[in-house]
Amino acid sequence: MDSPKPYNFKEQLAIGAQGEAFLDSFFHADYQIAPAHAFEQKQGIDRHFINRNNGTQLRVEYKTDGIAQKTHNAFVETTSVDKNDKAGWAYTSTADYLIYYVPGDELIYVIRLTKLRKCLPTWATKYPLKSALNEGYRTWGLIIPLREFERIADRVYSV
Repeated sequence: MDSPKPYNFKEQLAIGAQGEAFLDSFFHADYQIAPAHAFEQKQGIDRHFINRNNGTQLRVEYKTDGIAQKTHNAFVETTSVDKNDKAGWAYTSTADYLIYYVPGDELIYVIRLTKLRKCLPTWATKYPLKSALNEGYRTWGLIIPLREFERIADRVYSV
């Protein structure tokens, strides 16, 4: 069912910031982490990870989903702004990895974005497309069971 009231942007920003702080802290032992620059953030990159053991560098996009604990589904954004037909992060992110955090369940899914994108055509035939109401526009996404994320994840952390 579509959202009955618009998402509060400031509230969502605060939830995202809490998730980012948690994820930075969680991955800090294994990676040197640097926030992405503003122009990179517009390309779907939130962090740069540098592996402390081998120096491998990764571009990472963080997502925190506070609703997934109740629904056991992830929201995979396919259209960011419906008024402009602006593609969502599932298509536009230039990050190497999606790190999808489900607070409450304390689950972290680490998924290669190329792998997620390969699943989109099949998921679009199997799972519903739903919208989230924002101020003056809707964001659309596929409702993907977390078991699918577990299936395609490179790693799942239970923290």
